Amino acid sequence: MNFIPKQHLEIGNYVKYIDEILHKCDKGIEYCKICPNEFVCAELEKDDFGLKGSTVSDILPAIQYALNKIPGFLNPDKRENLKAHIRNYIHESPIHERDIWENSILNILLDKKLANQFYKPEAKIGKIRTLLTYNAKISFSIYLICLYTNNNDIVPETLKAFHYESTNTMMVNQFVQRRHTDIIIPPAMKHIKYYLEKEMNEILEKCDRNDIGLATALCYYAVLTKSLIPENIAVTGGLDSQGRVLPGESLDSKIETVLRELHFIDKILIPEGSILSIPIPGNIRIIEVSNLGQAIDSIFKNTG
Repeated sequence: MNFIPKQHLEIGNYVKYIDEILHKCDKGIEYCKICPNEFVCAELEKDDFGLKGSTVSDILPAIQYALNKIPGFLNPDKRENLKAHIRNYIHESPIHERDIWENSILNILLDKKLANQFYKPEAKIGKIRTLLTYNAKISFSIYLICLYTNNNDIVPETLKAFHYESTNTMMVNQFVQRRHTDIIIPPAMKHIKYYLEKEMNEILEKCDRNDIGLATALCYYAVLTKSLIPENIAVTGGLDSQGRVLPGESLDSKIETVLRELHFIDKILIPEGSILSIPIPGNIRIIEVSNLGQAIDSIFKNTG
């Protein structure tokens, strides 16, 4: 698979980005030393890692940055592996920098979030983690957010709305009217807007928009019914005009993203009949759904 490593930073695959740096450094560290306590890795110079250079002093800040961005708990084996691996490069750094890196990078791997196996983000209304594939090559996860905004509402500047067709919105309205007769459907659909957790509209253009169909419908349902979306669930799949869940691309790669980086996720909603060719750990439950009603029941039957 050919890709630019810096793209991992753009789409949030921070663990994968660190792994790529360390793998490249392993190939170059023995023969690329240029002076005491520093080295240049020729492999890094060949690819775009978003680094200004390829000395240890350039690489360690990039690793620190990526560690700070990891969204949740790293399992103990992965943390220990990273600690041992990164410590090797700290020992290659200039002597006057070593204490700085020991007290920053290695402490990140021991902080409350990354070291706490019970860490989970807070459940939200109208906010769900969905799985996408960028440029048909790199899968990643991101929060999709639905807001019903009035003219006086202030939307955070960090959120940028993206256009999504209203077919799913009308379908959810009909579903809610059948099941929840006490809920008033908002008359103005133009106030229903979808956002990503950070500015990624340009990246979204290179993803299959069908992959977020189910996520948008579930987010909107949560907003209408004021239901919390559990924080341990990830969703992928499209939705047609009849409410049927449609398969997307690169399902194996998407689930690998969850296994690698989202250790607070233990349920993944996927389209019924999807083919998986990777082993799924026993602590992960794959839930196959064929239509919107099944997806709603799978997520909200115990939450509201």
